[in-house]
Amino acid sequence: MKKNDVWNEEINPDFISDVLENLNSKIWDRGYFKETEEGVWYEMYVNKDVKKKLPKININEESSKLFSNLKDIIIDHYHDDNQITFFQPKNENKYTFVYLENLFS
Repeated sequence: MKKNDVWNEEINPDFISDVLENLNSKIWDRGYFKETEEGVWYEMYVNKDVKKKLPKININEESSKLFSNLKDIIIDHYHDDNQITFFQPKNENKYTFVYLENLFS
């Protein structure tokens, strides 16, 4: 599956739905992933404690600029659903899922 096929319901009817296990419960409520030929899509949900500390993410504000380093980051649903979606290319070694976790640590 190609990177953008993850959003094509005919090719991938379940979208980003593979469950991530062994997540850090101090940060995450739950998380999902979907592997593609080019890398991995992540759909992560922060827990309510993290949401209290960081009620909004605006990558145009200085306090949230580090989030913009993640590829194809989608934060439209963060405010209402605590959701962050992003893509980690196969050859990416710096701006990864671990990088995102460290932003909340």
